[in-house]
Parts: sequence; structure tokens; C-alpha cells
Amino acid sequence: MNLLTVRGAAGIVILFLGRELSFLFSAALAAFLGARLTHLLPPGLPAWAEPAFLLAMALLGAALTLINKETGYYVTGFLVGGFAFNEYFTPGSATLSLLPFVVGSVLGAVFIGLLKEWALILVSCLIGTYLIYGVLPFFGVARILASGAIFIIGAVAQVVMFQMQKHAER
Repeated sequence: MNLLTVRGAAGIVILFLGRELSFLFSAALAAFLGARLTHLLPPGLPAWAEPAFLLAMALLGAALTLINKETGYYVTGFLVGGFAFNEYFTPGSATLSLLPFVVGSVLGAVFIGLLKEWALILVSCLIGTYLIYGVLPFFGVARILASGAIFIIGAVAQVVMFQMQKHAER
């Protein structure tokens, strides 16, 4: 399975269930950030070391989100901000740029930490659409329009699920 397939599958799950499965959202982003740190692993490690490192990063991201729901918003925001700023300033790079990561992480943690559910819906749809964007078989304007439609579909689906849960709790 190649990285493009993993990004596309993760994008679909994050697009539709990012708020609902915020621990999985955090795990995926931690693993994608971990992939940018694998070059720092010592040379000569066995073949299983890199996948084990990525799995450990994913489990750490998921665990920090699951410990406490309120803390989970900040952890998710931290990971989202760091991922988004790195993808913006060094797209597709195999390394992690420190300054964009720190600035993005702080902004993401504050944004999602303060706005909680609604920010999580917006950001998960954006990240999900971004991950799917690279898999789309279209080019140019058609790719941009398809991405916009995918974003809207994901956002509507998450808002409907969120509203249904709120009404069910009453």
C-alpha cells in the first residue's frame, strides 16, 4: 500500500468523521508529522523501526486526545496547526520545518481549543479535503471544483451528525 492510498483513505475518514473520531484524526496527523521526522532516526535500525515509530506517534496522538475531551481539542489543534503550516510552507517535504510547526501548532491549539466542536468540524473538513485533493483524477479547475464540492459534502455530513447528536441528548 503506497502513501497516496493511505492519504486518500485517511482523508475520507477525516472528512466525514473528523469531529466524531477526533482521536483518529489526531492519530493520523501525528503519524503524518512522524513521517517527516523519520529521517532523524539513527541509521542502521531494522526495517520494522520506521513503521513502529509511526505507530508510536499515532498512538501517542490518539492517547493524548482520549485522556480528556477538553485537552483533546488543544492536542488536535496543536497537531492540525503544525501539519497545516508545514504543508503550506514546505509542501510534500520529507522534513519538518521548526518555525512553521511551532507557529501553526500554537495557532491551531488556540483556534480549536477555544471554538471546540465547530472549529473541529471546519478543520477536519479542510484537512480531509486536502488529503483527498492529491488523489483526485482531475486537473486544473475541475480539481478545484471537485475539492470544493467534497469539502461542502463533508461539512454538511458532519454538521448533520452533530445536530442529530445534540437533539438526541435532549
